[in-house]
Amino acid sequence: MELALLIAVLVFVIALVVVQRWRLAGVAAGSDDSTTRAAQLETQLAERDSQLSEARGERDAARVELEEVRGEREAARRELAAVKADHEARTEELAEARKQIETQFKGIAADVTKANTATFLEQAKEQFENQRKLSDTDLEKRQKAIDELVKPVKENLDKFEKQVTEMEKDRKGAYDVLRNQVGQLRDTAQGLSEALRSPQMRGQWGEQQLRNILELSGLSERIDFVEQDTIEIGEGRGRPDAVVHIPGGLEVVIDAKTPLSSYLDAHHSDDEQRQSELLNSHANTLLGHAKTLGDRDYASAVDGSPDFVVMFVPAEPILDAAMDVKPTLWEDAWQKHRVLIATPGLLLAFLRTVAVAWQQQDLQENAQKIADGAADLYDSLRVYAGHVDGVGKGLSRAVDAYNRSIGSLEGRVLPRARKFEDWGVVAGGKQIESATSVEAIARPVAAQELVEATAEPAAPELTEQKGD
Repeated sequence: MELALLIAVLVFVIALVVVQRWRLAGVAAGSDDSTTRAAQLETQLAERDSQLSEARGERDAARVELEEVRGEREAARRELAAVKADHEARTEELAEARKQIETQFKGIAADVTKANTATFLEQAKEQFENQRKLSDTDLEKRQKAIDELVKPVKENLDKFEKQVTEMEKDRKGAYDVLRNQVGQLRDTAQGLSEALRSPQMRGQWGEQQLRNILELSGLSERIDFVEQDTIEIGEGRGRPDAVVHIPGGLEVVIDAKTPLSSYLDAHHSDDEQRQSELLNSHANTLLGHAKTLGDRDYASAVDGSPDFVVMFVPAEPILDAAMDVKPTLWEDAWQKHRVLIATPGLLLAFLRTVAVAWQQQDLQENAQKIADGAADLYDSLRVYAGHVDGVGKGLSRAVDAYNRSIGSLEGRVLPRARKFEDWGVVAGGKQIESATSVEAIARPVAAQELVEATAEPAAPELTEQKGD
């Protein structure tokens, strides 16, 4: 009975999970954010299923161990019954032996005196009493042995029964938590579905999805595209969700549309005919939005706009459901109204291509600037190399003049000055030290283009004077 009740509860929980997944799949097909939320909910359900499976496995393992312990207990009971049966058989044997001895004593009593008969009977009584004590002692020992053998089994049975009771309590608590979580998931999914039925909420959701894709493509707001820009259209005004600038002066108008009422009703309907009618209404609504965009004639109102408008549908299942019942929907919107219906994947590929085109144009525009800057830098380096070469030549001339002056000092001036030391005019501690010549020279410019760029008239070199 308990197992049947447990199976019934498990079937009920699995049915709730299947129904909830079906509902989550319907709501997830309605919106990208709802899809993400539904995926999270399915992950939570999968975790609960995994926890439930683990609880079932632990319960089954406990049951197997309980069955093993019960088998051991039954074996011990059978062994105890065998011991009791053996004891009863021995008791019966002793009783039979007693009867035989009494019969023998009665025969002997006829041949012996009354005194001897009383003594003999007393001895026989003592013998029987000793036999009974021995039997009782042996029975107690066997009973203790059986108790010692059965005691661990009994303790294990009590322990397993306690664990099973605790597991049942935990299982009941887990079922209650799972039931509450399933209810919360149902309420959340219902709330998302109700929110998407509001035209204002659907519009905000579509605009936010379009903004996310624009940012994800790498385009910069107010540079590569503008949002909610008011456009004069004949006698009226239009306000598309975004206008994308394309290299070459083109402007592509994008407007987000989120028709979901008939789509959600179709997924919640169990009647196939009613579901088909709602999906046809959904497809007609999409085509009606395309017609409205085409009639606004943004191509004539926006300078540089091509002869089409992009209608953004924020979730691919919205378009897929409409095309299942009206396969020519996309072609009709394009050929009859010049409206390109784009889902997130198609729009992202288009916008990413536009972003790459802008990057290529920026590279082309900057290529000439880079070339001019390189030429200026090269000319500056050439002039700088001339200055460096002039500094090197000036250093060489200075070193040459310094060495010539040192040679004149040591060869002609110092010998005359040292004569004053010999004459005692100068104190011995104030002698003139010899000056050291400079051997290092500046490294000349070796590069051919720098040599040509720095060519200049050579400066007159100093000639060594043989005089003073």
